[in-house]
Amino acid sequence: MRSDERRHLYLPARDRSFWKADDDHLPLQYLAWGARDFHRQPIPASRHEGWVCVLIEEGAPTMVVRRSDVRMPTGTLALIGPDCPFGWRGAGQSRFRMWMWRDFGDALDRADLRASYVTRALARHERPAFLHLHDLCRKEVLRASGPDARYLDGCRILFETTVQRELIDRRGEAGDASDAVALARRWIDAHLDSREPIARLCDYLNVSQSTLYRVFTAAEGTSPLAFFHAARMVRARTLLADGRLSVKEVAHTLGYEHANDLSRAYKRHFGESPSRAR
Repeated sequence: MRSDERRHLYLPARDRSFWKADDDHLPLQYLAWGARDFHRQPIPASRHEGWVCVLIEEGAPTMVVRRSDVRMPTGTLALIGPDCPFGWRGAGQSRFRMWMWRDFGDALDRADLRASYVTRALARHERPAFLHLHDLCRKEVLRASGPDARYLDGCRILFETTVQRELIDRRGEAGDASDAVALARRWIDAHLDSREPIARLCDYLNVSQSTLYRVFTAAEGTSPLAFFHAARMVRARTLLADGRLSVKEVAHTLGYEHANDLSRAYKRHFGESPSRAR
């Protein structure tokens, strides 16, 4: 029998950071963290008893899956099904977090996932959620009195939901950039009265203005500020055409301090005055 056909957990050296369950009733079977050198100590490919999830914190080890090499740069998250043989090799040290869960719910425990794997590169702001989940598990399994199965099951549910949302449901999507642009468009539409839209939008998305400009312009073909002004003018025309608000009232509704400010912006955009639009 080939090594990748049998189920086997290759444990690291005793002085490395890991935990292995002695109780078959615990939902978490194995937890590992810290530095590894897969060049000096490669791990042969094999299947495992549970679902393995790995987050690469530093380095770029190579995951060997079905005799194919999958490079795992810093920030990569991988979920490997129990029927999918895999191992590790690499050059230099890597730091990572690893979980092995006994079971998942129906949403993840599917035949197509059990015999396969999924990877995704996480943005920096997405990694802390998984690091926090690992910290919760690590603190629990290292308790002097031993881990509580109910607590770990709660961690498993939270972990499963996060993986479902951030890894499985996002397969085939454009990823973080498309999410940020969609959020930006919705925020702009809901805050056309903002007097500092770009600064407030960057606060909302937790990104720099240069990042927002780069991502938004690549997706929309225009800058976020130009998009904001265009959306504001479209809203102004709609409100003016409705006829229930005066030009001054429309100006204040859209965050202008003076009606003349709206009039100048409207004429630049549409080539006519707001009063003509009414």
